[in-house]
Amino acid sequence: AEGASAATPLRASNPNYTDGEGSPSMEYTPLTSIAGVVHEAREIYSANLTRPYQFRADQLRGIERLVIDNADAITAAVADDLGQGPMYVEAFELTNVRNHARNALSELRGWMAARREPTPFPVNLNVPIRSELSPNPRGVALIVTPWNMPVNLVFNPLIYALAAGNVCVLKMSERSVHCTKLFTELLTSGEYVDPRAVRVVNGGAKETTELLKQRFDAIMYTGGVQVGRIVAKAAARNLTPVLLELGGKNPVFVTKNAHLPSAALRIAWGKISGNTGQMCLCPDYVLVEESVREEFTNELCKAMDQMYPASTYSNGGGGDVGKMISVQHAERVVGLLDSTCDIIYGGKQHNVNERFVAPTIVEATADSTIMKEEIFGPILAIVGVPSVEGGIEFVNEHFTSKGEHPLVLYIFSTSNDERRRIMEAVPSGTCAINEVLKQSANYHLPFGGVGDSGMGSYYGKFGFDFFSHYRGSLVGDNYSASGWDPSVWVTHPPYDERKLFAFRCLGKVPLILDRLKRLIPVLKAVIPIGFALASVFNPSILDAVLELNLMTILKW
Repeated sequence: AEGASAATPLRASNPNYTDGEGSPSMEYTPLTSIAGVVHEAREIYSANLTRPYQFRADQLRGIERLVIDNADAITAAVADDLGQGPMYVEAFELTNVRNHARNALSELRGWMAARREPTPFPVNLNVPIRSELSPNPRGVALIVTPWNMPVNLVFNPLIYALAAGNVCVLKMSERSVHCTKLFTELLTSGEYVDPRAVRVVNGGAKETTELLKQRFDAIMYTGGVQVGRIVAKAAARNLTPVLLELGGKNPVFVTKNAHLPSAALRIAWGKISGNTGQMCLCPDYVLVEESVREEFTNELCKAMDQMYPASTYSNGGGGDVGKMISVQHAERVVGLLDSTCDIIYGGKQHNVNERFVAPTIVEATADSTIMKEEIFGPILAIVGVPSVEGGIEFVNEHFTSKGEHPLVLYIFSTSNDERRRIMEAVPSGTCAINEVLKQSANYHLPFGGVGDSGMGSYYGKFGFDFFSHYRGSLVGDNYSASGWDPSVWVTHPPYDERKLFAFRCLGKVPLILDRLKRLIPVLKAVIPIGFALASVFNPSILDAVLELNLMTILKW
């Protein structure tokens, strides 16, 4: 109630938005003003507003307060956009953002600190001298976010861009209109983050295209492959570093050594509770060994009935399943269920006009329509394979060989050997073994794709690193100009044979030291053994050591 009341005045006071009786309306940013928004962002960055630690920390605290104070309003907005309930919003959206913000805040000083690096020969001739590596903000960062996780995928990129000291231009999805409206109001209110550091641009394809005509210092885009290529091409014009979080068909390997009941439960949960399959992380299709396919399929249907009984959505409501983002998207997903696959569970209680697609399981082949594109809905395809090697060949032939690497590889097996073979053979952005989705909640692990599933990664220090430029610095504190200083004598002309000989000799010192380092593990083992043997033949040496009698030790 407190969160809802906190957001209400912001809605009422914002002149840019009007709420209608039917679908909500949202005023787009005028195309002619977008260049000015980016120019203002660059001026703000040039004023060094966002660089100090305290400013960065305040923004992170503000984002955490935003999702706490407005939890009720956010939950209502997600329900309007995606038909999801409070448990989904708390588990997948709010908790995730709070954890990222808190972790970034606790680590921020360490991330910002310059660190010493080794200084090798011949650079280290002019001692004292040291090498440092320091993170600097990239500048003005463009963040383009999708509709399918409208809280998580808006605020987590913002957290790392602001932690790194950038000014952000944020373009949220026009399709998750309730969330975009709410976050526009909250982010521009000045109550949670400094609106000079986060500039919001609203709109559709035209506005995004206009944004991409501008020069940015970093771009992060989350969405589909087709638009990802457009973003990468636009970034290339200005040689702008870009982070692409895309998607793909995520395979699930279920081997004969898997624990089938737990595998079925987790896969069903990840497919349906993962925003009705509308997550780039969701399992897309299951490669199950033929010897256990029937048993696994039965367990999967049982898990579906247990968690998502038809009675909870028989009237077209979302229940614990949720809804599609739009009628058009619901029509596309249902259209994948054609004669090229066999429905073995569900598939009958869809209500496209209500944006509802019922949980469905199908048996498919490589030629099935449903295997030609990312499903992005609550339909799970089952493909039987003769063995683990057969599953690897299936992925490599139909996807990997074309550069269509999955964002996530899921493996269900109790065999370490099987896990290793699959992981080595199938490239993917991330991997989870005997679990689904949860790897994406660990901010200590990088989150990102490879090939068609993305470029670059973020989360935790990896997110800070993307939005930072690491500048190497060499700091010399040797002010000598005397020829008696060996470093001055060797380094500067006139050169002769003596200097060349001295330089070559000095160059061998690192090699000698490197060889001596290799002896350290050997000496650690040999010295105690030698001391023990010496103590046997001359017990007085042990007494001398115990008494710390140096003269006795040296005499011996």
